[in-house]
Amino acid sequence: MQQIYGVSEINYYLKEYLSENRLLANVTVKGELSGCKHHSTGHIYFSLREQGCSLKGIMFRSYASKLEFKPVDGMEVLVNGNIAFYERDGICQIYARSMIPAAAGGAEAIALEKLKAQLQTEGIFDQSRKKPLPFLPESIGVVTSAEGAAWADIQKVARGRWQGVNLIVYNALVQGGQAPTSIAAAIALADSYGHSLLIVGRGGGANEDLAAFNSEVVVRAIAAANTPIISAVGHEVDITLADLAADVRAATPSHAAELAIPDTEKLLAVLTTYQERIGQALGKRIIMGNERIDALCRRPALRQPLQLLERKQRRVDDLAASLQTYALNAVNQAKSSLALASASLEALSPLATLERGYVLCSDQEDNIVKDPLQLAIGERLSLTAARGQLQCRIEDKKIDIKLKPKGENIDG
Repeated sequence: MQQIYGVSEINYYLKEYLSENRLLANVTVKGELSGCKHHSTGHIYFSLREQGCSLKGIMFRSYASKLEFKPVDGMEVLVNGNIAFYERDGICQIYARSMIPAAAGGAEAIALEKLKAQLQTEGIFDQSRKKPLPFLPESIGVVTSAEGAAWADIQKVARGRWQGVNLIVYNALVQGGQAPTSIAAAIALADSYGHSLLIVGRGGGANEDLAAFNSEVVVRAIAAANTPIISAVGHEVDITLADLAADVRAATPSHAAELAIPDTEKLLAVLTTYQERIGQALGKRIIMGNERIDALCRRPALRQPLQLLERKQRRVDDLAASLQTYALNAVNQAKSSLALASASLEALSPLATLERGYVLCSDQEDNIVKDPLQLAIGERLSLTAARGQLQCRIEDKKIDIKLKPKGENIDG
């Protein structure tokens, strides 16, 4: 009876068998990349294809981080590593330690990735530096080949959207060794003329035909321009460094013309809509204004303005009468107060005492005499009465005991 093995036993046997093969421990395999996936962990998963055959592979992050290019599907590469059996999935795969492009095109891809990384670091592709496109450009400069299909397509679409558009072509070589310098110079020239917008591009072609738009000199010329630029290089699937540096990327030259110029019919339709809305808004404002005027006209102040003036005049008269009454009362009260004060002063006046028959006695030095004992016989006195003054001399002195100063003895 034949022995029965489990799947794990067979897979383990295959793994051990392959691991003992010296050839598979260090082998270089050539093939086309397919299903290339760059995982968030840094690992790269891929398959190598050739003549209908496929070999799965993986490159761990420690090796993938050393690559000088970005592996993509369709790229022919040389992969060095060891081939082993993966027990869990039951597959053979190559564990890559290194990977390089197999042809000259691969070296160019590596150089392109290096340039892209450098420009990215400098911020040339940053969204923050992108300039907005003008809504309705007065003039458009087009940097392309004057004999190419791209220029013809741009003119056709532009004229169809707006007959009055001003298009100026700046002829440039769009492929070949001299193309990058020619394109960069044309961009600088067009930028100096103060156009509202520039379109830079060419029609479709192979990768080598579009190489000029991946050159550093063209990318830097686009980044240095003050005029907003639409890139229109190749077909929709073609993406160049010029596309990344431009303010807006168009899928094709025709699409660039559509982005640059609004459709006249659509624009007129929008303007008509705005005109209708403005008319409706103005109509509402006029109606509201008329209603407001009618309401104001119905107010008594406007219908019978004299009545309002008469009421205000009566109010003024009432206030004037009240003010006059208040002033008279204030004057009478002041007079009464003054008379009362005058009477009080009059009662306290020495002249009032003199009017009752009293006299004021003073000596020769005009000192008021209060004590007769201070006077000598023969001394002259002045007597002041209510109606005049008398000059007298003392002939005799009689002292009333009742008036004698307290504690003083008087003889005879």
